[in-house]
This record gives sequence, structure tokens and C-alpha cells, in this order.
Amino acid sequence: MELMTKPDIRDFTRQELAGSMIAMGEKGSRIDRIFNFLHRKGAESFDAMPGVQEEFRSKLAAKYTIAPFPAVEKRVSGIDRTIKLLFTFPDGAKAESVVLFNKETASACLSSQAGCACGCTFCATGALGFKRDLKPSEILAQFAACRREAGGTLDSVVFMGMGEPFLNWANVKKSVLILSDNKGYNFPQSKITVSTVGIVPVIRDLADSHLGIRLAVSLITADEAQRAELTPMAKKYSLREIIGAARYYGDRTKKAVLFEYIVFDGLNDSPADAQKLLALIKDLHGKVNLIMYNPTPGAAALKPGNLEKAKAMQKILVEAGIRTHLRRERGADIAAACGQLAAGA
Repeated sequence: MELMTKPDIRDFTRQELAGSMIAMGEKGSRIDRIFNFLHRKGAESFDAMPGVQEEFRSKLAAKYTIAPFPAVEKRVSGIDRTIKLLFTFPDGAKAESVVLFNKETASACLSSQAGCACGCTFCATGALGFKRDLKPSEILAQFAACRREAGGTLDSVVFMGMGEPFLNWANVKKSVLILSDNKGYNFPQSKITVSTVGIVPVIRDLADSHLGIRLAVSLITADEAQRAELTPMAKKYSLREIIGAARYYGDRTKKAVLFEYIVFDGLNDSPADAQKLLALIKDLHGKVNLIMYNPTPGAAALKPGNLEKAKAMQKILVEAGIRTHLRRERGADIAAACGQLAAGA
């Protein structure tokens, strides 16, 4: 007879755990204290919960487990203090997170999957292929480790690490709810951004939800044919469909959409390319991140963007009234820059 593996208690929201306890004949209010031990105090076992009745802890231990914290390897950039963390989970799956420092603030870039199924030609993670989705507890472990490396406080979080968050939306959504729970991490949803290559149904689902997180859409380029060469996902969701979903999100939430545009030298960095991008998004409530392409193994034909050309693109967009930020590479010496995450590499 095959043994059933008990689920990790940290994979459930407080509301889910309260419902489970009530069904077991316990008071749902007791979960507030357990939830606090798990997520605010970092309890690594049910015994590490002083003041909680032994009988109650035994019931929890019979139904749930608390998996060991994943092994973590750390690399620190000698250029800009960026920290990259490699997590190895008990089954051998790997994922990476990045801590970025900007003057007095710190942000974390979290992974939602081990590997990625999207197969974008410019992305090191895409070359790995898809391994598996990460569970909420594995996403939360990344957050806890990044916060510790940042000195105890993070100012923002973005799901832009390994994987496509909207292809693991159920677990990412749960992790957001747990992160923002005032009995747990109490991290504001307004400081969480989820970046997607353009999974249209989930963009619309997010728009209709009550979540306060922000949406970033990786356009990559404003040319449909170019985009189809750079990401297989373009064959499923066209730019027209993605922009339509982004417009729906903006209308429903009244929040600006962040459009991420990767600048490749000689491919999509001309004034005409800037005008094409402008035509695509000019009537939307949004802003643009121009991201200088960071070279990855296996994509030798793609060259890093030219800074002066990128500045010229930025000028065109700004003069047209589009808030545009030119993002420089961070952590390139430890392969922690955008598109470079490849666990185990």
C-alpha cells in the first residue's frame, strides 16, 4: 500500500487552515497563533511553538508536516552588492532568488517554478526546460531568506525569477495571500509585482480578483514577428490579445501596468521601434521599463543593447508622455541579471 505524504502546513492560507481545524472540532481562532509561529517567527517544527497545547500540536502533526528549510548557496556581486541565492529543495529541484539594493532600499526577485516551460530564446532559465511548479512554502522560503540577506527588511518583491508565475498561478496567489496576511509576514500587497510574458486568461483573472498586487507584462518587443522568434508563447497569445488584457486590468483596478521591453542591439532599438512601442501602449495607463539585454549562453546571435540607442528610445517615449525607466544590469558578474538565472549553472 502506497503511503500518503502529508502536506506542508505552510502551503495553506490562514483561512484554509481555520476551515480545516473547525472541521476537526477545534476553534479556528487557534490558527492565528499557529500561523504567527509559522510565518512570523519561523517555527521549524510543531514542538517549536511554546504555549500551544500539546494535544493541539499533536493533531496538527498527524495531519501536516513542516518540511526542512531548503539548502541555500549564496553569491555576492563585487560590483553592486547584488545577492543571488540558489535553493535546493528536498527532491533536488532548484530555484534562484535575487536581492537587489538601490540606495536605501532592498527588493527581492522570487522564482515561481523550477525551470520554465516558456522557452524564450534569450533567457537562461528557458534553456533549462520545465522541472516543476514551486509550492507556496517554497516561495515563502525564498522570501524569508531574501529578507534575512537584506538585513531584515524588504521594500518590494517581484515574481520575475525562474518560471512564469501565471503558469503556477494557484500557488503564487496563495503565497501572496500568506505573505500579506497580518497574522503572518504582513507584507503589503501593494509592494508585490507579478511579471508575466502574457498569459491572457490569468491577467484577466487577476483584474477580477481583490488582490492589490501590481502587474508587469514582458512585451519583450513591440513587433509581432520579432516576438514570435523570441518567445514561443507569442504563438498562443498575440500582442493584440495581451494589450487587450492589460487594458482590461487597468480599467478594472485603476492601476498602471508596467511594460517590460528588452533592448537588443540592432534588433529593436531604433527610433522606429520606439514609435512602434508607443503606438501599442499610448492609450493605456502604464509605464515602461527598458531593460538592457544581458547575454546568456546559447543565444550568441543576440547582442546587448546599446546604451545611447536605449536613451534615445527613452527620450521618445518620455516626450510622448510615457513614464519610462532605463534599467541597467545588476549582478551581471554573478549571473543574477534579468534573464540570466539558471539554477545549477
